[in-house]
Amino acid sequence: MGIERRIIRTTWGYDGCLEPLYELEDKEDAILVTFDLPRVRKENVEINTTENTVDVMAKMSDAVCWERWGSIQKRISFQAFRKQIRLPEPIDPEKVSASFKNGILRINLPKVRKKVFIPIE
Repeated sequence: MGIERRIIRTTWGYDGCLEPLYELEDKEDAILVTFDLPRVRKENVEINTTENTVDVMAKMSDAVCWERWGSIQKRISFQAFRKQIRLPEPIDPEKVSASFKNGILRINLPKVRKKVFIPIE
């Protein structure tokens, strides 16, 4: 398998979207996820969460093209990032917060902490 095919398989995700680079940090009471989203404006970022997943979709301000000229000509254009991550622990979707600055998206996902009252006899 050529390098071109491996690049497309690892970065070309859903519907021709690129998968962004990200880092997941599992803290004591929250999960922090940081995404690298170059060529993206804050108003073009969409975040959806459930108790077990976070899904990020971000439209680029201008398309990115990848070309290879040789025995087989290829041209691929990407206009968005998309990534869905399964989280290591349940989170509280109602308490999620996010910030976006200079192409870096940071999402704070507070973990669900259940308190159980234990009666003493």
